[in-house]
Amino acid sequence: MSAFLGPIHYWMYEKILVQEDLVARIAAKAVQEGWLDSAAEFVAGESRPLEEIIDEANIHGWLSARIESVEKRYAGLVVGLVTGHEERMADLKAIAYALGSGKAAAADSTAGECYKRIEDCTLDGMPCDGVNAVTDKSEESFSWQQRFDVHGMYWKKAGGRGEDYYALRQQLVAGILSATDFVLTSSGQGKYCLCHKE
Repeated sequence: MSAFLGPIHYWMYEKILVQEDLVARIAAKAVQEGWLDSAAEFVAGESRPLEEIIDEANIHGWLSARIESVEKRYAGLVVGLVTGHEERMADLKAIAYALGSGKAAAADSTAGECYKRIEDCTLDGMPCDGVNAVTDKSEESFSWQQRFDVHGMYWKKAGGRGEDYYALRQQLVAGILSATDFVLTSSGQGKYCLCHKE
């Protein structure tokens, strides 16, 4: 059955599952704190192996639909929680950081290995979208350009701000880098660099 599936499809599914995990953790916290009555609307609860659930006649379409679904639910959940309650962002950031820490890059990772780990754990549309373009790389630093934003539209449609997505992502990435000697910096306009901590 999996003969038509390649490594890139499994990689994309794992990236989707990381974001599903983040949504589930945030929803659980919201229910625990009484901010949300039920998580059912936001949590997919699907984690079976890819080959058991994918439509092999439409692999790309199936993955794209799953990405759109988790992006919409993530935005809707967070926007609903923080609108009028900005103080909740601190808790949500801590959840994102904890998830990242649990998927941390190895302490001896090079800049390129850190970038690969970040890519393994973050969702930026489909690979064919070409969202991130590497601009410079060495063992000591790794730079890329986010060519366009594939997240903000979901947050704006949910009545929120794309900036909140990036604030949570920053904490997820900080967790991923927590055991390493690298930090993610940005000079704005979608320009990012993994550099040694000072």
